[in-house]
Amino acid sequence: MLFPSLNAELRLDPKGRVMLPRALRTALDLAGVNRLVAFANGGPGAGLAFYKVEDFAAMAERYQGADPMDPRARLFALAVHSTAQRVSIDSAGRMLIPKELRSLLSLERDLYLFTAGPWFELWDRRRWADQAYPDAASLWEQLNGLGALSMPRTEPVAP
Repeated sequence: MLFPSLNAELRLDPKGRVMLPRALRTALDLAGVNRLVAFANGGPGAGLAFYKVEDFAAMAERYQGADPMDPRARLFALAVHSTAQRVSIDSAGRMLIPKELRSLLSLERDLYLFTAGPWFELWDRRRWADQAYPDAASLWEQLNGLGALSMPRTEPVAP
C-alpha cells in the first residue's frame, strides 16, 4: 500500500492523540487498516515512522539475517526494535501516540506529518522546519548534481 502524497500540520490533544488527515484516514479505511507500528526512525531528535503491521514485519524479516556483529546492523536493530510499538486508530480517526515515544522525540503539541510511499512520519513541527527539511532539501540538491533534475525548492510554512 502506498499512502497518498500529502503533508500536514497537526496538533496533539492533551491526551496525546493526533487526528489523521482525511485523505490518510480514507486510504487506511479502504485498506482495512486500523493498527500500525510506530518507531523512532532516527533516535531522539528525529521523527516517528508509521508502517502497516505487515509491512513492518516484512522489513524486520529482511534485516533479520544481518550480521549481529556489524555495528550498522546492530544500531539499526536497536533503533527500530527498541522503540517499536503498535498503535491503533480509533473510529474518529485519531491515534494515541505512546507516552514513551512522545517523550523520546519531544512531541509535545505542534506536529508535521508527511507520507513517503509505504509509510508516513510525524515530527515536531519546529524540528522539521529547522533541521529535517533543510537536510532533506540539501540531500535532494546533492543527488541531482547540477540541478538538471531539481524540483523547485519551497520553504516550509513557519509555525
